[in-house]
Parts: sequence; structure tokens; C-alpha cells
Amino acid sequence: MIENIGLQPFVSPRENPLRVAILGSTGSVGTQAIDALSTMGCRIVMLAAGRDAKTVAEQVRLHKPELCTMDSEAAAADLRLALAGENVRVYGGKEAVCRGIAECGADLIIHSIAGLAGLPSAMAAAESGARIGMANKEAIIVAGDKIYNALKQSGGQLIPVDSEHSAIFQCLAASGAVQANGCSGSPIVRRILLTASGGPFFGMDRDELEKVTPAQALAHPTWKMGPKITIDCATLMNKGFEVIEAVRLFGVSVDQIDVLVHRQSIIHSMVEYIDNTVIAQLGAPDMRSCIRYAASYPTRTWVDAPGLDFAALQSLTFHAPDTKTFPLLETARDAIRRGGVVPAALVAADEEAVEAFLQGIIPLTTMADVVMETLERTGDYEPACVEDIYTAEQTARDAARQILKKYTR
Repeated sequence: MIENIGLQPFVSPRENPLRVAILGSTGSVGTQAIDALSTMGCRIVMLAAGRDAKTVAEQVRLHKPELCTMDSEAAAADLRLALAGENVRVYGGKEAVCRGIAECGADLIIHSIAGLAGLPSAMAAAESGARIGMANKEAIIVAGDKIYNALKQSGGQLIPVDSEHSAIFQCLAASGAVQANGCSGSPIVRRILLTASGGPFFGMDRDELEKVTPAQALAHPTWKMGPKITIDCATLMNKGFEVIEAVRLFGVSVDQIDVLVHRQSIIHSMVEYIDNTVIAQLGAPDMRSCIRYAASYPTRTWVDAPGLDFAALQSLTFHAPDTKTFPLLETARDAIRRGGVVPAALVAADEEAVEAFLQGIIPLTTMADVVMETLERTGDYEPACVEDIYTAEQTARDAARQILKKYTR
């Protein structure tokens, strides 16, 4: 749960530039982070990416970081060649990003590496003593307690960058429920209201979902994101992940979290207090605002852009989620109730199911069947260390692949 936040006042980047590392710099969140933070006057000192050396080279020429890391030695070699003559260190391989975190001396680390692949770098970031702007929900879902233990040891901080959890954080901060010692299930919080766009298939039934294509599923109505998270939004799995993430971050029980489908994506989430007062955070659907808040907290930074036009909005609507058609939301609730390694198995099984759908192997509706059957095969036990989480992840991944064989068409 959130701890060690708000201890240090924000220093304007223009007076004393924050040193920033961006993990996942070529992805949707990473590119928006570069835009938002460079505009604030922050100093980008590290970029970490997968294999897109061409895009990273362009980012390096523009922002002049001190070091870059790539997921493979081959991609690192391509980047070195593209950056011949540039004064930048380039590391390659699976351990490169953790080495870069240890060397770069960042004040703020924006973590937007997608999926369980981001867990090692999340642990390294927590051990570095920096503030983490966390956009990787999977690391929090499977190892939130271990990340926070590392933060306690290092004196680091964590502020969520995921739009819904940034909204919850801001609502809690506005009421004083977020304090320096964390918000361990604040007694004044009655419930958290997570909003969901509903994805591209809102209102459809299961028979209609059976026929949708990957291209249709990737057409999110309001947010521009990577393919994995976009598919998860289409199945409501992403909202299930966010329920688990909220449990980990804010110290509430799963039964204190409700989900509302809010098609306009203007209210990013709400907190209801014990006096029935509800505080909501509103804004345009733009991750840059969450990123700026993570950098400037506990103050805010000026943005030279138009605000919300409430007269033009006219109405904000809300619906209960259809958990019969989209069962993975409740599957996620069951996973956090079981606890232990089950959330890790959930994430791994979903990654396999999403990939199978994108490849045209299974229809969208079968994804839930694959995930639920994988969890039926998952044992209930507490991981003693991060290595136990990796083991559970691989076991679930193997089980999901075996299950997928019978659905192959």
C-alpha cells in the first residue's frame, strides 16, 4: 500500500531539473511521458525500450539522455550503430534495464513496461530510492507487497500513473486520507468507485462477441493504448486487474470497490466517504495529466491548454457492468480473494489468451474460458519470494498453453 509519499516538497523542474528515467519509452505511455515531462523542463537521463532501435535513436537525438537500454543485444547493437557519434551509453539484454536504473541516478522513474516482463525493473526501481510513477499494473498485482517492502528499505515513493488509480490517489489526497505513513485502509473511506469506458463492445451479448475480430477489439472508443491493454479493455479484464491493483495500492478490501461503466471517460474514478460524500477526479482522457501529477505531487504544474467544457459535455452517464457477458471482471475479484500466487496466474493466463486471440486462434469469448480453466488448475499458496512468483507465472503460462490446444481451430 502507498507509503512514504508527500514527504518532500516539489521543486520546480525549471529551477532544479528532475532527473527522469522512462521505462518503455517507445510505448503509448512512454511517448506521452517524454512529451509531458520534457515540456515541464525535466531532464530525461535514461530511456529503456524493447527492440525499436529506430524510435529510440530519434528520442535520443532530441532529448540527449545519458544512457539507453534495449531488451536484446541485437537491438542494442542496432542502436549503437544508429547513434554513432552521440554521447550516450547503450546496454542490451534482459538485465540491461535494471543495470541502467542502478546507474542513472534518476529522481523520478516512469515505469510503463507492459506486462509481467516489467516486474524485475519494478523491483529495481523500488530499490533505487527514486519516486516511481507506476503505469505497470501487473507488477503491483503480483508483487505489490514486495515492491512496497523495497520502497520502505530504500526510502523511495510510488505514485500511480494509471488514470483510474491516479484519480483515486488524488481524491484521497484531497480529503487527507493519503498521508506520509500511507493510506492503509483509511477508516473514513466507505468505497472506491472505479470507472470503465466499457470498451468497443459495450451493450453486445455473448453471441455477438463470438464474431468480433481483433481489428474491431483494438478500436478503443476513447483511449489510445498498446494492443494488450486495449484487448483487456474490450473484455473488462483490464478493469478486473485495476480492482486488484486498487486493493494493493489503497489498503481496501475487494468488497469496497465497485465498477461503473462511464462511456465518456471524463470521471476517472471516485471515492465515497463514510458521510456519503463522494469526491471525483475529472479530466480529458489524456495520460499526460497523470504523468505530470506524479512528477509534481504534492503540488501541481501549470498546463497551457483548454480545460473541460462542461456545457459541451451536457451529460455524464453510468451503467453497471455486464458481468455475464464479460465474466473476467468477476474472475479477477475471485483471484484477489484467493490471494497468494493466484493473481500472478491470472495475469499470465490472460497474456496467453490475448496473444491467441490476436493471432486469430480463438474468439474473444474463449479468452475467459482459458483464463478461468487455468485458475482452476492453480494452487493456493503464498509466494515466499519473487522467484516463487516467477515460478507460478510460468506454471500458469504452461497450463494456459495446454488448454489453448483444445480450442485451436
